[in-house]
Amino acid sequence: MIDTPVKFIPIAIPITGTDRKQAYQFAQQQPTQERSQQVYRNTLAVLVTGRYLQLLGIDTDLEASHSWNPLDRLLENIADLYIPSLQGFLECRSLQRSDRKCKVPKEVWSERLGYVMIQLDEPYREGQILGFVESVSVSEVPRSYFQPLDVLLDRLTLERSPQPMVQLRQWLKRRFEPDWQPPQELLSTIKGEILQLYQPQLQRGDDPIRQRVEQLYRGQSSNLVQSIPVHLNPQEALVNLLQTTQNDEIRWQSAEFLWELDPQHPDCPVISAKDLGIYLIGHPIVLMVGILPKSDGKMLILLRVYPQGQLSHLPLGLKLIVLDETGNPFFEEVKSRQQDHYMQFKFTADGGDRFSARVVLNDASFTESFIV
Repeated sequence: MIDTPVKFIPIAIPITGTDRKQAYQFAQQQPTQERSQQVYRNTLAVLVTGRYLQLLGIDTDLEASHSWNPLDRLLENIADLYIPSLQGFLECRSLQRSDRKCKVPKEVWSERLGYVMIQLDEPYREGQILGFVESVSVSEVPRSYFQPLDVLLDRLTLERSPQPMVQLRQWLKRRFEPDWQPPQELLSTIKGEILQLYQPQLQRGDDPIRQRVEQLYRGQSSNLVQSIPVHLNPQEALVNLLQTTQNDEIRWQSAEFLWELDPQHPDCPVISAKDLGIYLIGHPIVLMVGILPKSDGKMLILLRVYPQGQLSHLPLGLKLIVLDETGNPFFEEVKSRQQDHYMQFKFTADGGDRFSARVVLNDASFTESFIV
């Protein structure tokens, strides 16, 4: 994977003599030269971040931060800053101009509001705030994953619940959370992947689109219409099938095909996706979530995991786990095998149901919580 840095202007924050004195004092308390240098830079990163947030009118509390506790500094590689308004900690990680990646120790991969990346170079007269990362589960984060500071400000200034959830009902109104608004090319890739899922079922013919719709009609139970009504074109036939079939699997396949043909059609499922590369040790993995309302008020939900980029198959042993609102799996985990192009899970949920989707690869994982 080639790391191409995100292009935006870093923000330079002065480092005062008092800042360097404070960092030196903390550094002198460490048992080794390596730890001393580590604490020195961590302290400066926290002070730089704190001064930046103060300029924006965001309160911080150094004394409540673990990085200001002598015992915590001695035991762990931490650089956190407490944000009272959110009752949480922001991690402040430093790197040098020559570094293509920022190192993030495992002990700070959880219980953080996010991660601010600060460039610090001798003689430590200023720190440059390069960007922000929402969550981390890898030891090194490439510069290409740094997000603009607008994302950090949104995170700090908007009211957030202790466990924010993706509001799936809002998706039906085309209101998506910021990190569930994928670039168009990612959705285009997914559309191509969906098309490939049905390729083995298709036979050669003059009208493969109509042929595919015919297959969907024939896939129903015997007491339903098993051929496209002659007065309907394939797209109209898909809409008719969506409105009449009692088979949820056929409904999903019809809806996905309609989405391929016309993503703006009102009967399409709502589909979005998230690139999980930063969470899964740099593997280019995408989590797709699709929702489709039913006439009885329930919601059909599809979770699907794809490889992307140069990765043609999912990594062996990748897991997809769905958890209920108590944190317990409500079905046996799905695990990728050799040569799997994707893996998925479909289920039906009632309004107000809560669940979490977890994607796991070795020691790295990503979890997102949803409410229907």
